Amino acid sequence: MSIQVQKAVFNFVTTILLLGGYLFYVFGIQGDINLSKVLDIQFWGIFILKLTVLMVVAKIILFILFAIFKKVKNRNMDEEDLEFMDERDKLIEMKSDRYSHWIAMFGFVASMIPVSMSYSVQYMFITILIFGFLSALMSDVWKIYFYNKGA
Repeated sequence: MSIQVQKAVFNFVTTILLLGGYLFYVFGIQGDINLSKVLDIQFWGIFILKLTVLMVVAKIILFILFAIFKKVKNRNMDEEDLEFMDERDKLIEMKSDRYSHWIAMFGFVASMIPVSMSYSVQYMFITILIFGFLSALMSDVWKIYFYNKGA
């Protein structure tokens, strides 16, 4: 398995675990979330801001640990071999990013539908959150697919 596929699998798994852990923490452990609080726009704003900070900080720390682990595991390999990206790798990155951006843009447009139909704003936040999560996951899935396909 190439280093790029390992990074994509690692990113996929950590994204699921971090989001799942955060959702479990907010809605499971804290448990004092009642319906009136969930219907409040301030709750969703704080929820998404905290989630964004958590994901960025945790991903940085986890990828540093991933790089250290790969370096220790492959200490006899040349450093260029671990971080080398050729045109094929860049093309795969570009394809998967393009497809995930399409999902994110579709999600943004779809999130405007509940607002335009006079539904509450929390449906917009939930839609953006779901499509953003799907976009991040599908980017990694397409990277794995394109590397295994040999595109």
